Amino acid sequence: MSDVVIAGVGMHPFGRYPDKEPDDIAAEAILKAVEDAGITYRDIELVLAGKVAFKKAGTGIDLMMKVGMTGVPIYQINAMCATGGAMLKLARDAINSGSCEVVLVYGFDKFKGMFDELGDPWQNVLGMKASPSAFATVAQKYMHDYGATEEDFARVAVKAHKNGANNPYALFRNIITVEDVLKSPMVAYPLHLYNFCTPDDGAAAAIVCSKRAAKKFNIRKPVTIAATVMQTAQYPPSVVEPSNTYSVNLKTKGFSVTELAAKKAYELAGVGPGDIDVCEVQDTESAHELVHIEQLGLCKPGEAYRLLREGEWDITGRLPVNPSGGIQCKGEPPGASGLGQICEIVWQMRGQAGQRQISRDPKVGLCQVFGWNHVAAVTILKK
Repeated sequence: MSDVVIAGVGMHPFGRYPDKEPDDIAAEAILKAVEDAGITYRDIELVLAGKVAFKKAGTGIDLMMKVGMTGVPIYQINAMCATGGAMLKLARDAINSGSCEVVLVYGFDKFKGMFDELGDPWQNVLGMKASPSAFATVAQKYMHDYGATEEDFARVAVKAHKNGANNPYALFRNIITVEDVLKSPMVAYPLHLYNFCTPDDGAAAAIVCSKRAAKKFNIRKPVTIAATVMQTAQYPPSVVEPSNTYSVNLKTKGFSVTELAAKKAYELAGVGPGDIDVCEVQDTESAHELVHIEQLGLCKPGEAYRLLREGEWDITGRLPVNPSGGIQCKGEPPGASGLGQICEIVWQMRGQAGQRQISRDPKVGLCQVFGWNHVAAVTILKK
């Protein structure tokens, strides 16, 4: 495989924009990414557009009509919350195939009506939607197996908000305490309202190109995609989505989908968990941040919450996790959230993250996304 790099990134701040059309939100991210790369729009040879919740068909092509139609192929991708990682893999594969050298990858979503079609109406009425119930069982199993507490999950949210307060792209930019989290309404034991991310609006984009194209266009500070892997689970999920088939490693049924993706990514990149300097992981709620840290091999099973207490995952710690504040602070427009992670790691590796810049000079970064129906993607970036 030839080297493939990220030449430029751009984001529209995540948040609630009831008066903004999705096209305008996405166009802002795209134009920022093109400007950041220092190329022209006509240099793009392939466009991958990601959306999950926004239901209008053909939106990717519609948007390109407004930004500028140049005759290039445009594909619309949906891999649920793993959409960003899936698109990045497709972009890398397309470049390695020799069919193109410059790819625009962008994702966006709108909050309104995002979850109307997920689950049955009775679940919505009774507050028993599948996601919180499944996340809660993951948290309960983690507590049972390793001795973590509600306070530990609260500490994840506190860390997120401490980081997110310095992120101009985040929806929530407020400092909270453990007590604030525990006093917030209980959603599904042991997870409180402040343990969860919230759906919102947003967009993120990246210009992906071959190393040869990067030299041709004199790209400033390209970041190499050392590996990008998309993986589905080894076993079928059950109807009710309990924790054992949702994401937790159950030895009798194989490995979790994140572990599978991470193993392949490390092998392709020629690195191990100990080489990672900074990472963004899927933190749909606080328990899953800890679970995913362990599934990525960044510490031993059952250690993540103890290392959190010691500050290991802080911006100033051994391995900063979610310096952006994660989607617990940014919110989650699922079509855009994966590329939002990519933007953050690129900024961190360039030293452009402002007040949330980590204390070390990162050489290797990791992004991990996890989506409904047991799909995960792991991307490893190198300077």
